Amino acid sequence: MLSPLRFASLTLLAAVLGACSSGSPAPSSRTQANDLTGISGVERGIRFQGQVIVPTTAATSDISEAIAREVQTALGALQQPEVSLENRGATNALTPSTWTEQTLAVVDPTNPGAAATSVLRVTYQYNDEAVVTDTLDRESAIAFVMLADDYSQHAAPLEADCSSDPTDDPASLWYDFAPQNQACQTDIQTEITAITQEESALAGRMLTIGPKEAGRWFLPVTATLDPPVIPTVDYSPEYDRLYGVGTGKSQLVVYMFNGVDSDETNPDDILGQEAIRFLRTMLNGQPNFRPVNTNPFAMLEDISVNGTALTNVTYAQMFSWILDQNTYPPEVGTDATAIAALRAQAIAKFTERWIYWDLPLTVKNASGTTSTITVEVRFFYGDEASTPTAQQNAEWRYLEAFWYGDVFLYNGHSHFGNGPLDPQHYGPQNFNANYQLMLVNSCLSYNYYHEDFFTYKPGGTQNLDMIINGLPSYVWGGGEATGNLLVGLLDGKQETYKQLLKLMEIDTPWGQNDYEPMRVADGELDNVFSQAKTPLSVAVLPPVYP
Repeated sequence: MLSPLRFASLTLLAAVLGACSSGSPAPSSRTQANDLTGISGVERGIRFQGQVIVPTTAATSDISEAIAREVQTALGALQQPEVSLENRGATNALTPSTWTEQTLAVVDPTNPGAAATSVLRVTYQYNDEAVVTDTLDRESAIAFVMLADDYSQHAAPLEADCSSDPTDDPASLWYDFAPQNQACQTDIQTEITAITQEESALAGRMLTIGPKEAGRWFLPVTATLDPPVIPTVDYSPEYDRLYGVGTGKSQLVVYMFNGVDSDETNPDDILGQEAIRFLRTMLNGQPNFRPVNTNPFAMLEDISVNGTALTNVTYAQMFSWILDQNTYPPEVGTDATAIAALRAQAIAKFTERWIYWDLPLTVKNASGTTSTITVEVRFFYGDEASTPTAQQNAEWRYLEAFWYGDVFLYNGHSHFGNGPLDPQHYGPQNFNANYQLMLVNSCLSYNYYHEDFFTYKPGGTQNLDMIINGLPSYVWGGGEATGNLLVGLLDGKQETYKQLLKLMEIDTPWGQNDYEPMRVADGELDNVFSQAKTPLSVAVLPPVYP
C-alpha cells in the first residue's frame, strides 16, 4: 500500500512510444468465466510483443529470467494509466516454443574498425487479462515502456530519473518505475534517437544492430486491448451459504488481519491506526458487537493513569485517543508525556492478540424458516513480516483462517507479493470445501494473490469469491474501507458486489472523494443467490452481554 505522496499522479508519455517490433500475438485466451465485477475498472484481454537481448550462450532459464524481469517492470509502468496485469511472473510468456530467436551482429557504426560481436534477440508474446480503468473504454491499444536488460547495472540513474520514489530500495525499482517522469521521458527519447541514428548508419546490413540497441535500457511497446468484458448480471455474494441457511450452521466466522507499517507499539503507525479505524467502523455499523475472547488475555477497557484505574472507559474514547488525539481524560490533562503513555497503552490493548467479537443474528429465509447465527469476527493486528519468526506466525494464522473461516479480510502491505500471504506458501490441502469470501486490500493484489487461490480452493470459483485491488492503494482509509465491506455484508440488505464496492469508497482528508484502488470482485459468475428471487431477512439480536 502507498502513501499519498508515493501515489501522486504522473504525466503520461505518449509521442515517443511505439511497437517494439512488427507482428501481433493471437487474441487473448481469456474465457467468459473470468469476467470481473468492478465500479471503476473492467476486464480486458491485453497482449503485446516484447523482446530481450541476451548473450548467445544464454540458457533457456536465463532467457526466462530476462523476460520475467522485463515484464515485471510493466507493473510499475502501467500504474499511472491504470492498467493492472493478472499473470504473476509473466508465466504466459515463458514457453520457449513460442519464442523467436535471432543471432545478431553488433557493429558500432562510429568505430568501423572494431570487431563485431554477437548477441541473441529473443522475441516473446505476452497474452493476458487485465483490469483496465473504464476511462480507457474507448481505447483499443495502450503504449507504455518497460525496463530492458539487467537494469540493476544502472539502477542509480534510473532511480534518480525514472522512479516514483527515488528513496525506495533499488530492488523495488520495477514497482516504482515511472516512465512518465519528465526526466525519464528525456532519457527514453535520447535512447530512441541514438538507436534510430544507429539503424540509419547500418541500413542494409541484415541481422545487425548497434551497441546502443544491444545495450538498451528501455523497451517501448504498444499493447492491444480487447473489448471490455462486463458481467451481464448484478451478482451478489452467496449470502445464504454464508449464513448457512438450511444447514444448522451456528457461526459465521470472519477473520480480520491487519498488517503493520513499521512499529506495532506506536499508536501513530499508519496501519495500526487503520486497524483501529476498522474497529471503529465495525462498531459504528453494528454496535451490538461484543468482545468475547482475548488471547493473550486482556480486559480491553481497563486503562490506568499513574497506577489509578480510569472509570467508564469506552471503546469510542480509546479510538479517539489513538485516531483523533482528543477526548483525553482529565487525569492526563495536557501533559504530553502522560498523553503519549495513554495512547500507547490504548493501542497495546488491540495489538499482538486475538480478539473475538460476537454479534448474534436471526436469519429468515423465503419460506419463513428462522435460524439464529452468531457472527464472530476474529481480529488480529500485529507483526507479520519483520522477522522469519513473525512471518511464520502470520502464515499459521492465515492457515487457520483458510481452514475455519467463512470470510477472510486482510488490510495491509503486499510486501511486493512475497510476504506471508504469498500463495506459494499454501496449497489445496490448506482450504476447506465451504463457500468463502476473501478480500485482500493491499497494493496490486489482483496480480499477487488472485488466480492461485482459485486454483487451491476446492471447487474453485464455486466456493470462493475474491475482492482484490487492481492498483496500488493508499494506506490511509484501508481500515475504514474494509470495515464498510463487513458492515455491508451484515446490514441485512444483501447488497450486490457493485453495491459493496461502492460502500468501500472513501473520501480522503486531502480532498479526493469516492476513492477506491480499482477494486474488482471475481469468482462471482457462478453465484446463484438473488435477494430478489430468494430473499433473506436478517435481524440483529441483543448483544451477548450488556
